[in-house]
Amino acid sequence: MTQTLAIFLDAYRDLNSRKLFWLALAVSFLAVAICGAVGIDETGVQVLWFDIDSQFVNTTFIPAATFYKLIFQNLGINIWLTWLAAILALISTASVVPELIASGSIDMMLSKPISRGRLFLTRWVTGLFFAGFQALVFVTASFLVIGIRGGVWEPELFVAVPTVVVFFSYLYCFCALMGVLTRSTVASLLLTLVFWLVLYGLQSLEQFANRGRIASQMEIVAIEAAIEMRLSKNADADVDRLRADLERERDSSRRWQQLYWPSFALVTALPKTNETTEWLERYLVQKASFRRPPDEESTLNFFGSKRVKRREFQQAVFDDAEARKGAPWSIGTSLAFEAVMLGGCVWLFRRRDF
Repeated sequence: MTQTLAIFLDAYRDLNSRKLFWLALAVSFLAVAICGAVGIDETGVQVLWFDIDSQFVNTTFIPAATFYKLIFQNLGINIWLTWLAAILALISTASVVPELIASGSIDMMLSKPISRGRLFLTRWVTGLFFAGFQALVFVTASFLVIGIRGGVWEPELFVAVPTVVVFFSYLYCFCALMGVLTRSTVASLLLTLVFWLVLYGLQSLEQFANRGRIASQMEIVAIEAAIEMRLSKNADADVDRLRADLERERDSSRRWQQLYWPSFALVTALPKTNETTEWLERYLVQKASFRRPPDEESTLNFFGSKRVKRREFQQAVFDDAEARKGAPWSIGTSLAFEAVMLGGCVWLFRRRDF
């Protein structure tokens, strides 16, 4: 245990000495400070000492607590924690494994009374600690801003810290595997970014197909209800037209199903970066009274649905995600894939002749 702690502290001091560590920390504080400098009252918005009158952005339409929660949700989670901070963390930690197995460094490490597997995992956990510390700082500062400026204290926000660490671990595990294989910081970083983009594309395809599938099913139900209503009124001409629409929509539904299920199976087997952060947002909607996507009364025309209301569609998508894409699917299956990658890393590290 003493040797493990010493290696962990050594790796942490190495990361801590890098300017990028403190740059990411400073940017986190700056982002939260900017959000805290923005205020809202019954007349509009204040930015420092400037007042901006607004008919729609004021406490009459948006309570102060909701205003700051929206900022944390849209900027903090969707932009900073899951994109910018993750990229900075990858850049900072991508060299941990390649530098470990570099000539000279690995010789000194292997001379210590510690197994290769424990040596590798200790260095790997150090990288996760870097990402977790950055997330903790940002979430703590956001928690204080929402509490002081918004008047609501939401300890559920801190669920974002382990969630972001898990999200980052998907990418960092792949980066470590590439580091063992290539021994190059640049190559492992670039390959990890490509892997991330591939994951994002596949998950976006699955989400698009799922939305199309749900919209088509809702359209079928709406047409069937319209047919029943017309039959009760003996409007035979309208019924024939609706039946033709129903057959076309059933064909469309089958095509959506054919696209959705293969993409769903593929995404299930891979780490789910998008779904992990979306699970976090759904959790905050339920536990911390975050706002869901805005409800609209307009019809849903994007997927060819003429009878489905956008508000009903958004509710159906949310309910479907809650029912089928909870933490066991979004995070559990991703961690299973990560365990395989991490096992491969340890196996290669133990067998390779340095």
